[in-house]
Amino acid sequence: MELQATVYDSSYSNLLAQYASIHIACIAHNHTIATFVPPLSRAKILTWWQDRANEVISGFREVLFVLAPDEPRIVIGVVMLSKPQAETGPFRGMVEKLLVSPKWRKKGVGKALMKGLEDIARAKGKTLLVCLVVKPDNGDADRL
Repeated sequence: MELQATVYDSSYSNLLAQYASIHIACIAHNHTIATFVPPLSRAKILTWWQDRANEVISGFREVLFVLAPDEPRIVIGVVMLSKPQAETGPFRGMVEKLLVSPKWRKKGVGKALMKGLEDIARAKGKTLLVCLVVKPDNGDADRL
């Protein structure tokens, strides 16, 4: 079964706690540099995701997620596309928080997230995507 990314809208607000769980798992599992440092506060990270959801509503950001194929209510990966409002870069999009549950790595989740993100970016007129990869020798992330 091919994994597909779904574009977040407010009807999926019940999934935000799962985004926070994946965020926490990525930081705890392999020390991903992703906004927060241990000790991690679940409440703080959930509030952060709620703020990102509000940015989706305002049009500043897109959030995409992938559900587990065998458990369609379980989020296994998430990624964001921010759309900078600068007059000098209406064509630019920023790839942010590409997070895949440690249990689901190397199974095509990141690829599905990036394909979905590229499709939505193209539809929104974002022809240049920028992604900062900060961990040296992060071959998996570099390949995406």
